[in-house]
Amino acid sequence: MSPSEVRALVAEVLGIDPTEVSDALAFGERPEWDSLNHVNLMLALEERLGVEIGAEQMVELASVSAIEQFAGAPHTEA
Repeated sequence: MSPSEVRALVAEVLGIDPTEVSDALAFGERPEWDSLNHVNLMLALEERLGVEIGAEQMVELASVSAIEQFAGAPHTEA
């Protein structure tokens, strides 16, 4: 998954304009990225990548930059 695809997914799940999504954007920095939408984002990421994201990893994936790194890495299917 490319960085631009990650940013588009983040924008879609959070309901914000894609131009407002940067690598530096992180959980809690916008009212739209609350705990419920963080879970929704992780579920969308799981679906898109075909992997399972554990609770500890969900906590680590709290920024667009971290999500981009995760999404760009090779994964084995869940």
